[in-house]
Amino acid sequence: MKVICLLLTALFTSAVAIAQNDDLKKIIQQQELDWNKNDMKSFSNAFSEDAVLINFLGMYWQGKENIITQFSHINDCCIKPTSVKFDWIDSNILSENAAVAHIKETLTAKEDYAVPGGVVKKGAVNTKFITAVFEKKNNIWKIVSMQVTQVNAPPRL
Repeated sequence: MKVICLLLTALFTSAVAIAQNDDLKKIIQQQELDWNKNDMKSFSNAFSEDAVLINFLGMYWQGKENIITQFSHINDCCIKPTSVKFDWIDSNILSENAAVAHIKETLTAKEDYAVPGGVVKKGAVNTKFITAVFEKKNNIWKIVSMQVTQVNAPPRL
């Protein structure tokens, strides 16, 4: 009887983790859609009110409103002329209310656009890795911290 109870508990715990993981993936999928529709306000809805985003340049943006403001400052130069693809790498469900995920970002220039120090040419592709920390409050998952890291060259093994 104990073995059956342990097995049922394990199955239930596994099912809950899979459901939580699917919920987190949906948030990232929605962010991809929002970026590609150039709707950065909706993109930012994934963040908690006090979230922190550290972008690939090392800029520290604290608070959802500040994240929205910062994205609006760079929208015309650096977001609108791009498309993004987010590929889920993995996640670690830390508890029923906390998780960490790793995502691969592939950013493609849809047209030439200027950035400080040069021009990004249409078709140029760059890759980043994202670490996102999620917290569930009131049964809603939000990103509380996100770190974006530019991949400059393939790692040497």
